[in-house]
Amino acid sequence: MERLISAMVLFCLVPLTADAGEVFGTIRTDKGPVGEGATVAAKCGANAYGPATTDKRGAYRIVIDQVGKCTLTVTHAAKSATLDVVSFDSAAQADIVLKPDATGKLTAARG
Repeated sequence: MERLISAMVLFCLVPLTADAGEVFGTIRTDKGPVGEGATVAAKCGANAYGPATTDKRGAYRIVIDQVGKCTLTVTHAAKSATLDVVSFDSAAQADIVLKPDATGKLTAARG
């Protein structure tokens, strides 16, 4: 019984890092979710993370083990766009809308 209590106390004291520095969200266009296959990579200072691939709903999740400003690069249908986000100690949601600009270049905005 004493070991069980000790294990429970230790478990409570050890921080759970599943969400630490995580950025997640969905990626869509004006036609709806991008679906499977889009990729999201992050660059935070000199460190790179990912890429993560979207699921059938256009959802992504990427773990970034540092806090601060990061640039996400989203690649979809052979085109890429970037978006600045902030990574925190806890999870942060960044839903992204992809749109072509007047020249056909892909742009990304929070959505």
